[in-house]
Amino acid sequence: MIASFRRLGLLACTLLAAPLSFASDTPTPRDIWHGAVEMQYAELSAASERLEASATRFCQSPDESLRQRLENDWLSAYQAWQAVRFIQFGPVEQNSRGWQLQFWPDRKNLVGRKVNSWLKAPDAPDAQDIANDSVAIQGFPALEYLLYDDAMGELALSDPAACNLMQAITTHLADTTNALHRDWQAFGEHYLETPDYTETTLTSAIQALEILEDKRLGEPMGLKGAPANGYLAEAWRSEQTVRLVESSLEGLRTGFMPGLTALLREADAMPLAEAFRDQLDKTLAQASEQPPGLVPALEDAEAFRGLQSLYLDISQLRHLLGNEIAAELGLVRGFNSSDGD
Repeated sequence: MIASFRRLGLLACTLLAAPLSFASDTPTPRDIWHGAVEMQYAELSAASERLEASATRFCQSPDESLRQRLENDWLSAYQAWQAVRFIQFGPVEQNSRGWQLQFWPDRKNLVGRKVNSWLKAPDAPDAQDIANDSVAIQGFPALEYLLYDDAMGELALSDPAACNLMQAITTHLADTTNALHRDWQAFGEHYLETPDYTETTLTSAIQALEILEDKRLGEPMGLKGAPANGYLAEAWRSEQTVRLVESSLEGLRTGFMPGLTALLREADAMPLAEAFRDQLDKTLAQASEQPPGLVPALEDAEAFRGLQSLYLDISQLRHLLGNEIAAELGLVRGFNSSDGD
């Protein structure tokens, strides 16, 4: 997956030097953003299709090697979603697609309750049944429950009830991400012709960093005024919380930074672009050095210090974008979106 992100990064960076088909000879920041995000959605769609195929293969002939491939494909697709999660507007808002892909936070264990309800259902669900049900059963967390929750120890994943449910969810995921990719392509003309989307894209990336700092790390780690609670972390069952954080940061580098660089070049503020790039690289390096799970680090002093360093690096990255760069570009924001209502 990291190799895929790097390929996307190289492709995205070429947008700084090459015209797009529906743009002028000199690509604008929105041209660059649209093309880079389109590639990220394409990777998400392809990864989701691989996951769907992997689930089918496993259910047809369950064995340990296919189970491992299934887990790897689940994580790769989940990481592909994290990479483009900073886009919080446009087609992803339709029918609550972001929630369909990832129902989180899940303070009442709705994912577990929904999964268990379907496992006990008299009839096997199909993708349409999943599409008609709650977002709690539609995305990566529901698959994570099937793959990793301790309660599943009493029911083999190869059991027909579990396999039927898993296949229905993976098909729904593939359908959703395919539609998301197509709709982003169709959204292109409106996005490129609407100047307000420059500010919208900046604001969306700032919000993504705020959520990353406050909700995805700060709250589970106990840094936001309440005791640490690992059950608030993403992917706590699979112990992949930090890997998902790393994927979100990598997605900002491949999908957001090229357009931001072009925007700051237009504003004659390249030192800020370089500062953001350097801080993002530093933060990514810090993330890559941490163990993949957040929950075990809550009981390990050395691992927790590593997470604290990552948290501080993300805080600095958010400050650079949300304060210094936003001020340079005249972006005025009245509140922190992660503070709640």
